[in-house]
Amino acid sequence: MTRLISPFGNHQLWTEMIHANAFARGHIHKDPRKLAQHVPLRELNDFGSGIVVQIGSSSPDDAYEAVRQLVKLGVCNINLNCGCPSRNVQMGSFGAVLMKTPQTTANIVDAMCLAARGSSCRISVKCRIGVDEHDSAEFLQRFISAIVERTRHVDESSIGIILHARKAWLQGLSPKENRTIPELNYERVYEMLRAFKTTSFIVNGGIDSVESVAKHLDTADGVMMGRKIQEDPWFLSKLDHHIYGISTEKLPRPLDVLQQYVRFADQMHNDHGSRYSVLGRPLFAFFQGRKGRALRANLTQAIAKAKTPRSTRQESRYSAPFSEIVLETVEKANAEHMYCRSSQRETLPMATSQSSGKQMTACA
Repeated sequence: MTRLISPFGNHQLWTEMIHANAFARGHIHKDPRKLAQHVPLRELNDFGSGIVVQIGSSSPDDAYEAVRQLVKLGVCNINLNCGCPSRNVQMGSFGAVLMKTPQTTANIVDAMCLAARGSSCRISVKCRIGVDEHDSAEFLQRFISAIVERTRHVDESSIGIILHARKAWLQGLSPKENRTIPELNYERVYEMLRAFKTTSFIVNGGIDSVESVAKHLDTADGVMMGRKIQEDPWFLSKLDHHIYGISTEKLPRPLDVLQQYVRFADQMHNDHGSRYSVLGRPLFAFFQGRKGRALRANLTQAIAKAKTPRSTRQESRYSAPFSEIVLETVEKANAEHMYCRSSQRETLPMATSQSSGKQMTACA
């Protein structure tokens, strides 16, 4: 969905974290249907450089194998997650807990770099500015230094650091609370930029406006946004216009995006067995306000109703194509005067779904 909203190559899209064991021991790369649930395979040919696959690992050997297989698939950007504070991740000795063992982290990153050698794949590390009581500038500098020193044999421009400007509490706060309760400290990020002048830095955390993006880009190499885009994917259009100078005439229209997405969703289900509940999530943020909440309820109910008795835990089967279910839901939404999120409001013409032949209207 986000790639359809912003097709200009201005943004990188990140996957959710995948455990390196899925490749090293689970051989997920040999199961295209399962792999497609985690890695956007269909987009790699066109947007490989704009997709970042995020892995978690506490083992250099497992991380090496994961990167080796991902490079074979055509992935051009792979990130080691050292920022997730969830209890399950801690029990696996990866995520934010790795910040407490800089040399172990450096060994994992070095193994990833070795696996990517000879390819155009870039390796990066995403971490917090501190963990638990370890939140000094000296602690963070030692952590980053260990990675930089261990990977000096690699072209420095191919190693990147993504810094979430909050520390992580491994006890007492949930992952959700860890995204909001620890105080933001952008100055700590800027300290690291000054200390490691040849390393690429991307700043993350609490960035939710065009103005804040522009401000950080004056200093950092990039900006990462997560929840803001999940809640308002059309914010990417604002960035394309205000930051990258894309004219409003060239920005995709909501109706066009919706049509393309439901066709994509049908193909994902047919080719890879993607569940409708997963395919429907991006649409939850496509509409706004109270009417958006109504759409979420209607779509969730329609998907549940369409699931057939033949569905199993491994495979869901449905009585109608995903696109048909969405069109019916949108028709109902239009009848209730639901409007799409957009910078302008204009009535859009009727459009026909290639899958069902049904008509829908939408407003932008």
